[in-house]
Amino acid sequence: MARKTIDLPSQFLFQTDYDVLYTDVNNANHLGADRVLPIAMEAQLRFIKQIGYEDAIAFEDAGLIMAHSEVAYLSEAGYGDRLSVELGAGEFTGKSFQFIYRISNLSREREMARVATTLLFFDYKQSCVVPVPDAFRQRCSA
Repeated sequence: MARKTIDLPSQFLFQTDYDVLYTDVNNANHLGADRVLPIAMEAQLRFIKQIGYEDAIAFEDAGLIMAHSEVAYLSEAGYGDRLSVELGAGEFTGKSFQFIYRISNLSREREMARVATTLLFFDYKQSCVVPVPDAFRQRCSA
């Protein structure tokens, strides 16, 4: 199988730091593969709050749900390493969009991972996917 790459956006909208916690480290003494997506989701939450939303789970009269995710693991991280997580938005369609993340290990001076998530807005009352709200789309392009 050919190795898939995650292309980075031309610009990132947001950056936050994250320190690798004890609970992120596996028995091989490095960041567990299962912890990379939650670190990206933490950056997503911080970004959504920064652009003015109080609740990053359900806003714009709908909930934000993940339809797809991909992770490219590039290098390891250990307990206490300082990571930089950058987030960009793109591929907006009527009902979905994508967040792209670049996670760099500042302690070891190397890129650690890339993550791509495809997200949808979901109306839980009507039990259906709804269009990406214009207000959200505008906040992501500012």
